[in-house]
Amino acid sequence: MHLVVIRVITAVTLFAVLGEANVWLDTTTNTILALGYRFGLVLLPLTMSLVGARSLVVALAFMAAGAGLLSTSGGLASSIAAACLFSYGAAVSGYLIKNVAAQSKRGAANNRVAMNVGSLVAGVVVMLPFLTSVSFFWGAAGLVAICMMIAVPRPVDTSTVHVKIFQGQHPATLLAWVLVGTAMGMMLFSIFSVLPQTILKSGQALPAWYGSMIILNSVVVVLMQVPSLKLIEMLGRYRMPGIFAFILMGFTLLAFPDLFYVHTVIGATIWVVLVSIAECAFGHIDYYSVKQKTMFIKEICIGLGAGLTVVLMRTVPFPYSAMVVGALGISFTLSWWLLTHRHLREFD
Repeated sequence: MHLVVIRVITAVTLFAVLGEANVWLDTTTNTILALGYRFGLVLLPLTMSLVGARSLVVALAFMAAGAGLLSTSGGLASSIAAACLFSYGAAVSGYLIKNVAAQSKRGAANNRVAMNVGSLVAGVVVMLPFLTSVSFFWGAAGLVAICMMIAVPRPVDTSTVHVKIFQGQHPATLLAWVLVGTAMGMMLFSIFSVLPQTILKSGQALPAWYGSMIILNSVVVVLMQVPSLKLIEMLGRYRMPGIFAFILMGFTLLAFPDLFYVHTVIGATIWVVLVSIAECAFGHIDYYSVKQKTMFIKEICIGLGAGLTVVLMRTVPFPYSAMVVGALGISFTLSWWLLTHRHLREFD
């Protein structure tokens, strides 16, 4: 139960910070947050070797410190340091809780529920009209500090945590999972970058209803995850083309958000629902990554995809930024499919 509480609170903090980063943080800091919230996992082996069972407490301490430092106006160097601390703490704490929870089916289910509850609450937080950057980031720091205090008397068993990147796979297999992990990060982060940046580049301020889109994304994934997976299973020998069709739809939507008039609440709602349905195909990809023992490298590369999406959306002129994101996502996923589909059939 204490892990569930920590997961909910840290999820609220993470998703709210990622959402507000489009408004309150510069491009560099926003990119580091997007990159690091998963890519920070590269430091997990070092963390475990240095502090062992206290890894969760240390990660939460860094996350709280980073959130607090984001509230200050100490210049670019201070913002970058804050983003590094926060994203490292979020990546390591999230992965540790996920691994511990997954030791049982009920624990895995509770972790998924906690993540989605956190996303729902984060959407509400983003919509609060009275928040300032200082109160927001200090509030986030305080919440994570509470999590740290909860974790102090409860050391985490790190003996079951998987932290190996290479386990005898063929180089082409690793390359395939690097690419699809990056693609997954690009789509998963679309709600925090493609959507808000498209709205902002249309000449409007980020509307109050943007937070409801974060909530909607979580609700659709929860409701459609199982039905979409069952639909893919019904395809039999055509499962892999079915998975690719879902993801192709998702990245096509990412490439042309302006066609849906996402600066309006109705257009954004339709776009988010369809993208969220496409995301559900990642459940099969997660399964295949476990079977090929590539989940760790895939999780790390999700951060690469998120960071790449922020860079493209905030630096490439509109509307080409979204087109480049969509094209790269399709290319990366297609490459993964071509490199692995014959080997993955044996796991079905």
